[in-house]
Amino acid sequence: MKIYRYIGIVTLMIICFTGIFSCSSELDIKPTSELENEYFESELRIQEGVGACYAAMANMYGALLNDGGGVHEILFLPGDDITHQDAGRAAMEAFSGLNSTNGQVSTLWTRLYQMIYRCNFILEKIEEEEVQAVYVTPGLYEINKGEVLFLRSWCFYRLWDFFRKAPLQDKRIRTISEALLPPSEGFQMLDKAIEDLELAATLLPEETYWPLETERGRAFSESAYGLLVKCYTLRARYNSANSEDYQKAITAFEKIKTRELVHFADNFDYHHENNKESLFEYQASHATEQDNAWLDNNFGGGVGQMGAMYHYSTSHWSNYMSGIYGPTKKLISAFENGDPRKEFTFANYTTNVNGDVTVPTPPWDKFDNQQLMKYVFPGRCWFEPVWGINSTNNTRLLRYADIKLLAAEAYLQTGDQAKALQQVNDIRERARRSTKDGSVSTVPADLTSVTIQHIMDERFVELAAEEGIRWTDLRSWHAAGYINLSTWTARDFGYNYDVQNFEFEAPKHLLFPIPQREMDTNPLMAAAGNNPGYE
Repeated sequence: MKIYRYIGIVTLMIICFTGIFSCSSELDIKPTSELENEYFESELRIQEGVGACYAAMANMYGALLNDGGGVHEILFLPGDDITHQDAGRAAMEAFSGLNSTNGQVSTLWTRLYQMIYRCNFILEKIEEEEVQAVYVTPGLYEINKGEVLFLRSWCFYRLWDFFRKAPLQDKRIRTISEALLPPSEGFQMLDKAIEDLELAATLLPEETYWPLETERGRAFSESAYGLLVKCYTLRARYNSANSEDYQKAITAFEKIKTRELVHFADNFDYHHENNKESLFEYQASHATEQDNAWLDNNFGGGVGQMGAMYHYSTSHWSNYMSGIYGPTKKLISAFENGDPRKEFTFANYTTNVNGDVTVPTPPWDKFDNQQLMKYVFPGRCWFEPVWGINSTNNTRLLRYADIKLLAAEAYLQTGDQAKALQQVNDIRERARRSTKDGSVSTVPADLTSVTIQHIMDERFVELAAEEGIRWTDLRSWHAAGYINLSTWTARDFGYNYDVQNFEFEAPKHLLFPIPQREMDTNPLMAAAGNNPGYE
């Protein structure tokens, strides 16, 4: 997939030409850009179009130095595991002043819809007879459809989780009126994600179908089943801990047969991308000469960013837009002494000596002298060599440990404590084997019984500082009644600064506001109003 992304992919650049030029006998000049009806002339070109859908993730996980540092702030700070060196990051970390004009909120919304549009475009094109006629590989049309449905479902899942009232755009936009959709209602968008994933799971191949040399990292059937577990579990929590949805999550989980737990640190190591624990990753890469983190990833001569941004946790100069993130006191104290996962999550030293992240150096005065280590652990990370900003280390978006712990919750809530306990103890046993020297730790010990609190605690330490997980867990556990965020203090949220600055309100802050630009340009959204508390 690393090589595959180099050919991808400028599908959006060809879309706009379809209706602009009309044929005329008086104008016999070949257009300077390819027209849409000329582009999909080969199976390779179709694969480039599909690649554009994957490539859209680069404009979410890259440095985005012209976009306020990207989406990391909105994915990290609202939870209780990560904090910021700057107490002034109030909108996301302390919920103070969070409103519809927030830049990170707007960026996340825009980038997700850009990816959805690419997916809708390709889904339409591959249904055309002329395009289907150029397929030569048996079954590839169905596989491509499954890939794009999976990617679009991931966007629907994220939009529903964060915004809830986001319009359900499942068709290609051809007119202004088609772009003006009403807000989705209830579970509508999440239901659509689930519907498409159920189909995608039947269309996608096994992982071994994809040649490792050129196509590694493309979605496979178990990717869809993993995301289904997340979607069904999320819907169960918001649906009064619905046992039927939990059972559907179990059904999807039990169809994952080839995944296994690897050394904990391998999940954040560029040497071990797309490993046996991985279900889906953003395929970070870099240009042949250098990335330009100040440009979008339109893959031209002035190439934008093709990698992932992890310097939010180091002292590298490129985090001037994002600032520095670190572990909360709550996270630091959550690990048992001797748990091998601890040092691979945060450690009492820093990296990035003159830009060299492979060299440990004495600790700083931030975050109780701890630095976040996932994706930047010395010897396990790699950065584009010219600027050293973007990393080629894949962002793990779906990994088996996450899914196993969701399955543990589903088993527990449907009365199968034995299988729930097995999932949690599998995670803890793997943790004991994840030492630096290959020895086996005695910590964390197996549990003898399991409760929902055990599962929540295990997710806290296992998945800490992995983007977009913790805040989703906390809000949906609140909806299920497992916790009550209304009673949480600033310290419960891991807010390490003056509690007078903390302004969390439930239910207002359980969702992000709809961006003001959407409210200004879409009269149907404006008529429905913003999310509660943001009107």
